[in-house]
Amino acid sequence: MEYSDSALHLSADVCVIGGGMAGVCAAIAAARHGAKVVLMQDRPVLGGNASSEIRMWIRGAAGADNKETGILSEIELEQIWRNPTMNPSLWDSVLYEKVKAESNIRLLLNCACLGCETERGRISRVRGLMLNAYTYVEVEAALFADCSGDSVLGPLCGARMLTGREDRTAFGEPDALDAPDNRVMGSSILIQARQTDHPSAFIPPAFAYRYPTDEDLHLHAHELGASGTNFWWIEVSDRFDTLHDTGALRDELLAIAYGVWDHLKNHSGGQYDNWELEWLGFLPGKRETRRYEGPYVLREQDLLQGTDFPDTVAYGGWTMDNHNPLGFYTEGYSSTHIQVHVPYGIPFKSLYSVNVPNLLFAGRNISATHLALSSTRVMATCSVIGQAVGTAAALCVQLGCDPKDAPIDTLQRQLLEDGCMLPGKLRKARAEGLCADESTLETLRNGWERPHEGASNRVLVSADTVLRMTLTPGYRRRLRLALDPDFSRESISDEPAFRKFALRAHITRDMKPLNMPAPLLKSCAIDILSPEGRQTVLIRDNHTHLLWVDLPDGATELILRNFRAWGGGDTGVFAIDVVE
Repeated sequence: MEYSDSALHLSADVCVIGGGMAGVCAAIAAARHGAKVVLMQDRPVLGGNASSEIRMWIRGAAGADNKETGILSEIELEQIWRNPTMNPSLWDSVLYEKVKAESNIRLLLNCACLGCETERGRISRVRGLMLNAYTYVEVEAALFADCSGDSVLGPLCGARMLTGREDRTAFGEPDALDAPDNRVMGSSILIQARQTDHPSAFIPPAFAYRYPTDEDLHLHAHELGASGTNFWWIEVSDRFDTLHDTGALRDELLAIAYGVWDHLKNHSGGQYDNWELEWLGFLPGKRETRRYEGPYVLREQDLLQGTDFPDTVAYGGWTMDNHNPLGFYTEGYSSTHIQVHVPYGIPFKSLYSVNVPNLLFAGRNISATHLALSSTRVMATCSVIGQAVGTAAALCVQLGCDPKDAPIDTLQRQLLEDGCMLPGKLRKARAEGLCADESTLETLRNGWERPHEGASNRVLVSADTVLRMTLTPGYRRRLRLALDPDFSRESISDEPAFRKFALRAHITRDMKPLNMPAPLLKSCAIDILSPEGRQTVLIRDNHTHLLWVDLPDGATELILRNFRAWGGGDTGVFAIDVVE
């Protein structure tokens, strides 16, 4: 079989490399704001560490009030609606459907980025290989967003990089090492199990390691169940290069993983006789390889203090979860947790290259120290970073500028309008023309589209409520409703593990499907009045927290009625606006 040389030539405004959660959100955001996007993903599915190939849980900022919104929340609500049993293959389809729904995205699956060309220090095109089509691809673009995690474009274009663990003198971080090294956090292979009503045997493969006692597992918790471990601690990096030694690292992880399952089945006193191995991954999920250097390097102090960056475009709030490079071979718990300021801001100047003018990045490869990365690397944080980068890229295309010249105020306003949270920033809500009492208007105009410091910041709308809005003349207007997706997640599941993000590990016999959030709007009727008469828009089976309805130019009044929430009670509303 011969490869077809440069058989496919594509041009775009933005080329996104990597289809993990950061790349998916970046591509969707850029496309929705008018940019032509090529999304190049080297795997057959989207989602990266969250995909069915790896199955790591999506985690993010601590605290119910800080749950990530924007495109990530939209994807999760789609998952709950379409895939309430959290089937990993259907999860793949949720991500695939979201990307394919955007007409501005050209999706290239099974396409590995192999090279790039630069002109006067700028990336002009990238070259990829579609592995299952034996076809080379060239993509020309104005801007490139590396969301690959491994910073694949870095050595190809000469971008300045960061690797390993810094010492205390490099950035003044109080918990950094005394001396720097090149070691990084490990990669993991996960296990998922299913509880049955009958015993089953397990014969380990010859290559599996043997762990006959609990002490052999170095105190790693290995209980099964809905809230049981997902075996994140089957992790290795020491002695391996997590980028170039992936094959050898995989072999080591497989020997450990099958040995762990052998321990559960054959050396646990019959405790897991009725459990079967549902799935075991063959693709290691990476935590850290190499990072880009931007105009600013995010550091430990920023996360501890919650630095007020003027160019904040995303946020985090996971602990600095710093895994020992020994991973599984650590004596005891294999990670050190340092509490951070929740939430902390992430500046835009940490999301584009310091020396390649048209290169942005999102995910676990942003401009951050090793310690800061140990928090920012989790996928919900990567997702909101991805949305910020995609939105910024589209803005740069519109203005014909490089990322360093992007107007930050405009970018922040757009992110807030798109339902994102930015620490220290509030959306300027209007609720213009809404007929309601002063208390209701004050709540809808306060700019908080989530609970905050004990205030719900929402209005509860009953089924018999009728809301009227008088419209002033305008063009290309849309009705915007910011709705309550139940930030506590208590109405979604009785199982605490599923309230953080709707992905599962093990399957128990009594596992219940997820529920749509009880206060989220399910349906309503919207009457649009104009000199030409009345037209009615019916909203059915709404499953997004940010609802947009296009309005005709001549609309003079809106009547919103027949509100129904998924839980059967009142609908929670944070904001009602008509926007240009």
